[in-house]
Amino acid sequence: MKKGIHPEMKLITVKCACGAEHKIYSTADNFRLDVCSECHPFYQGEGSGYLDTEGRIQKFKNKYKDYLKK
Repeated sequence: MKKGIHPEMKLITVKCACGAEHKIYSTADNFRLDVCSECHPFYQGEGSGYLDTEGRIQKFKNKYKDYLKK
């Protein structure tokens, strides 16, 4: 790498709206987040379900129920 053309990476504290703080390396001085892994619904187990509005998963399970038991 060429010397003097890359910004300096420094350890900063990122603050989330929920109050959580995370330490990351960045070229910026500070960050503020709206959501993080501690307050986002996906990481809390609320959004990890699969949305199946047309019943495709159940249709598949019904079709191959004999093979799925093995």
